[in-house]
Amino acid sequence: MKKRTAGSLILLGLFLFVSVMLTGNANADLYWENENISKGVPHQLNGTTLQKNYFMANASRIEMGDGKVMLFDYEGLKMYTLHPQARTYTVTNMSEVGMPSGMSAADREMMGKLMGGMMGIKVTPTNEKKTVAGYPCRKYLVNIAVVQGEYWVSQEVKGFRELKAIGARVGSLLENHPVMRQMNVAGLVDKLDGFPVQTTNHIMGGTVVSTLKRVEQKPLDPQLFKVPKGYALKGN
Repeated sequence: MKKRTAGSLILLGLFLFVSVMLTGNANADLYWENENISKGVPHQLNGTTLQKNYFMANASRIEMGDGKVMLFDYEGLKMYTLHPQARTYTVTNMSEVGMPSGMSAADREMMGKLMGGMMGIKVTPTNEKKTVAGYPCRKYLVNIAVVQGEYWVSQEVKGFRELKAIGARVGSLLENHPVMRQMNVAGLVDKLDGFPVQTTNHIMGGTVVSTLKRVEQKPLDPQLFKVPKGYALKGN
C-alpha cells in the first residue's frame, strides 16, 4: 500500500483544516457522508471511499475511509491523526505550520504574508446551475493553496445556516495566526453561498471527486473528538 509522506500529510491536513472550517457547524451537531473517488493523487490509492464527517461547535472528526481518522481542535488549532490499526496517533500544531521556532514576531508576520500569498484561497462564482444529488446547485471555482476545485453548492442542504454562522467565529480564531489569517477562511464562507454537494479537486496531477450522500443534524458523543485511551503518541 502506498504511504503518504510527512509533507503530503501536512498539506492534506491544511487542506482538510480549511475545508472543515468552511463546512463547520456553529449551533448544532452535524453529521454527513461523502463518497470520494480518487484518481492519480500522489501517495493515495485510486478508488472509491466513504468519508464520514462529524462536527460540533469546537471540534470535528473526519474518518477518511482509508483507515485514517483526523480530529481537529478549532480553538487549540491542533490536528490529531489516528491510526486505529496500530493504535497510534500524531499531533500537528497548525499554529506552528510554516513557522520555524525562534522567529521574532516581525519575522513571523512577514513569513505569514509570504506563505499566505502562496497558500491563499480564491473563490469565483459562476452562472452555471444544475441539480446534483437531488439539490439545486450553483458552481463555484475554488483555489486552496495548490488545489484547484470546482464546487457545486446548494442553500437547501441541512446545515447551510450553520455554515454561514461560523464565518465570524473562524475569523476570530485565526486572527492571531499569520499564515491562516492570510488564507481568509472567514471571507470565503461569505462567498461560497451554499453547502458543498459535489466537489472536484485537482491535487498534484490527480483528482478527487466528492459527492454528498447523507446529512443529518443529531447530538454527537464528545468522546468522538478525543484520542482514544490506549493510543500511543508517535513523532510526525
